[in-house]
Amino acid sequence: MRDKKYLLLILLVFLLFSNGCSTNIRKEPPQLIATVNKERIEATRGTYQWKTKNFLSNTTTVADAASPSQIAQNIKPQTVKGNSTVNVEFNDQSQPKLHAYLWDKEERIKELSLDQNQVILPSERGKYVIEISSKWSNGDASYTLVVNVQ
Repeated sequence: MRDKKYLLLILLVFLLFSNGCSTNIRKEPPQLIATVNKERIEATRGTYQWKTKNFLSNTTTVADAASPSQIAQNIKPQTVKGNSTVNVEFNDQSQPKLHAYLWDKEERIKELSLDQNQVILPSERGKYVIEISSKWSNGDASYTLVVNVQ
């Protein structure tokens, strides 16, 4: 009887430990927070790949999405001034490697200048679809923003 109690106690400790190790694990990339002059711009996450390491296993999630130009069709453009800067940060305060691109109907057409998590927008008037490409040690993700430069 005493051996069963020890076995049950060991099993309980193991379950608590393995559950406790996995409760703070992010199962997908963080949300992007984009602002221009402290005004938030809608950012939609697109395709991503994310690795999750648990106590006993590793999992990789791959989520495919439409292209940024297709995602942009469902985003209301944010009106901004030319040469404005978009501040890019994440809801978990992580600092991934970032790239920013302009899109036309089907593909990336230009890489935008990005310095210290700030993207400089074009000066010419028009609607722009912007992809923010982010890379962490455990995955990568694409985010789409739409701005209307006035």
